[in-house]
Amino acid sequence: MIPKEDYIEWAPVRLVDPRAAKVEQIIHGMDQIIAVEGPVMASRVFHIFSRAGGLSRIYDETRRAFLRALRTALDEGIFVAEQEALEDPATWILRLPSQARVRTRTLGTRTLHEIPAAELAEYMLEIRIENELISREELFRKVLNEYGLTRLTEATTNRLEYVLKTWF
Repeated sequence: MIPKEDYIEWAPVRLVDPRAAKVEQIIHGMDQIIAVEGPVMASRVFHIFSRAGGLSRIYDETRRAFLRALRTALDEGIFVAEQEALEDPATWILRLPSQARVRTRTLGTRTLHEIPAAELAEYMLEIRIENELISREELFRKVLNEYGLTRLTEATTNRLEYVLKTWF
């Protein structure tokens, strides 16, 4: 199988409360998180930042602040974003321009739904090369096994179906 690096989670430090932060402060905090975890889903960055800023939930006002900062950072070339299935920027995959587009990593503290589709596709391709006539369910179960997971729920099936349809 494809070698996996360990997924490294950003070591939390206190960040500014995003509700009262300036765009530059939010970009700075997001940059710290993405530098360690990128490529990473924007919603994960928002949640990590919120917790580090002392919040337990993200309400509309905070979400708008994150999206303003994200758009500014993208316009300035600080981050690179790739859109997955939805137009919602929270589902975009963020990375620094210096980071590889795809990094195959262990699950770490991510959920399967937080793993970038391109990363999941790498494993699917490898499995399909080794097992040309594999069924969808067997493929999905092997992908789960790669991440130490076992439950093939409806949501997981939908996520893996999306990757399969998009990348193959």
